[in-house]
Amino acid sequence: MKSNPVEWIFFDVGETLVDESAPIADIISQLIRAAGRRGIAVCERDIREAWMQAHERFSPFPMADILLRLFPDDALRQAIWKEMKYRKELDKPFPEAKSLLQSLSGSYRIGVIANQSAGTVHRLESYGLMEHIEAVFSSAETGLVKPDPRLYEHALQTTGCPACKALMVGDRIDNDIVPARQVGMHALWVRQGLALRQFSPSPSLQPSGTIPSIGEMARWLELWQPTDPTRAS
Repeated sequence: MKSNPVEWIFFDVGETLVDESAPIADIISQLIRAAGRRGIAVCERDIREAWMQAHERFSPFPMADILLRLFPDDALRQAIWKEMKYRKELDKPFPEAKSLLQSLSGSYRIGVIANQSAGTVHRLESYGLMEHIEAVFSSAETGLVKPDPRLYEHALQTTGCPACKALMVGDRIDNDIVPARQVGMHALWVRQGLALRQFSPSPSLQPSGTIPSIGEMARWLELWQPTDPTRAS
């Protein structure tokens, strides 16, 4: 029987366990309508492309970058921003997320490391995911925000897990993969969503593996041959 190379698996939330495509589409529609009310035509394709480019630049605030690109006038930009609201209630877990966590929890301890607003545990409970998760480290509750490596160090220290025995799973190279590798964790990139064109800034910070969707993770774990996470893979 293959021994587990890690003890803890930590997941990001948005676009990893939880599908954000509906609220993203909604806020893009809000932006188009807000611009249209001012006689400015913008299209969904251009907004999505600008969003992906912001991620490629590792922008900490992609929507702020998009608005600056589309609306150079500060007063106009601020007015449009005030009319927009990200509707988190439109989030929903990916169909495979619950069964994956249930399966993994038999062999691994499961945690979450995520940039989330207050109430992360409650939302995970509402998605039916929390019953398989032992520890949640959210930016709102810890006061530490990805990609700050201290959030990862805090999670490792609190759980008592050595970095080399931890795997981070997320959709962002900048927020998930790079800081996890910086502290010595393994890292699995779920290459989907608006950040799928990101790339690692150095060989030593490459992901330990890449999958196209969270549903492929169990198979990846079966085939994974881990190397020292402090070295380039």
